[in-house]
Amino acid sequence: MLRRFRARQEDAQATTIPLSEPSMPSFAGLRLRGATAGQRRDETQKTDDSWTPQPFERVIDISDVVHRRHIRLMQFVAMRAVATLLIVSALCVGLFPAAMQMRSSQSLSNTSDSAAKTVAGWPYPQAEDQLTDARAYNTRLAKEGQPILGEAADPFSSAAGVSRTSEEEDSASSQDEEYQGLLDSGSGIMGAISIPKISVKLPIYHGTSEQALAKGAGHLYGTSLPVGGADTHAVITGHRGLVEAMMFTRLDEMEQGDFMYVKVMGETLGYQVDRISVIDPNDTSRLKVEPGEDRLTLMTCTPYGINTQRLLVSGHRVSIPMPAPDPTDLHDARSIGLWAGIGVLTGGTLLCFIVLRLIRPKRRIMRHAGSWPSRG
Repeated sequence: MLRRFRARQEDAQATTIPLSEPSMPSFAGLRLRGATAGQRRDETQKTDDSWTPQPFERVIDISDVVHRRHIRLMQFVAMRAVATLLIVSALCVGLFPAAMQMRSSQSLSNTSDSAAKTVAGWPYPQAEDQLTDARAYNTRLAKEGQPILGEAADPFSSAAGVSRTSEEEDSASSQDEEYQGLLDSGSGIMGAISIPKISVKLPIYHGTSEQALAKGAGHLYGTSLPVGGADTHAVITGHRGLVEAMMFTRLDEMEQGDFMYVKVMGETLGYQVDRISVIDPNDTSRLKVEPGEDRLTLMTCTPYGINTQRLLVSGHRVSIPMPAPDPTDLHDARSIGLWAGIGVLTGGTLLCFIVLRLIRPKRRIMRHAGSWPSRG
């Protein structure tokens, strides 16, 4: 029996899985953590021991806060000044050409009015005699067939067909003393052209030299003088696209049925547009007298900025006030809109200035506790 018990004990020992020895805790790590904790306690104790209370004057001193606030205020003022400068610069750049053109238009209109006042002050029958002589000139011109058109002595020798000379000695009109003496109200002005739809009112000078066209509109030499009557065709020319003056820049806005007026020697003649065409520079067929007609044609260069052709806006004579209304009763819708736009722009600019004036940098409440030095 004892032998059987021992055999069972041996079998149990053979099938039992050996257990590893329990691991003992590492005291090296504990010693390291303990040393670190002790060092921290020493540093904390050292920091606490080195801190000293700040003087009361230093605690309540807010000079650094005031300095930072002053810097922010100066930055805000600088930004506002830059914004204002940019706005004003943009307005000046955008409005400068328009302002120059408006000033030029007003000056040319005043020149026309001044010439009209000069004629109104003439003694009777000086103005009537001028009209009589001009009508006689037109009758003779129609019979002769208009041998010369434009400023060049031989206008058909150039590709343009119409002279653009700027030298007085090369100007055919300047060499014609009879022509220069007709309808002269002073300073070479023979009358004024008025186109209410496009806000045009220009003095009309003798000839189409550069000197004449720089001061207003020019009468094309060789065409009828603008005094009306059967068998007459007056041609008035003007520049287009000038930066400093509008002149005939907006002539392409004219449509059939629009009205244009000529004021000469105290008389106002009305014309209604019935024909708009574009011709080559050497085409003069539409600039000559048409039998039985009383016609006025305005001529300028086209296309805009290229100037390789000529734009003609032509109209026949009509009576005033019917069907042609009095020129003072017509107004340019675009001009009214322009003034309204300027008013809105000016009001918006003033509003911007007011808003910028009212805006202030945000001020935060600074407490004394915020400047108390931290411990540690």
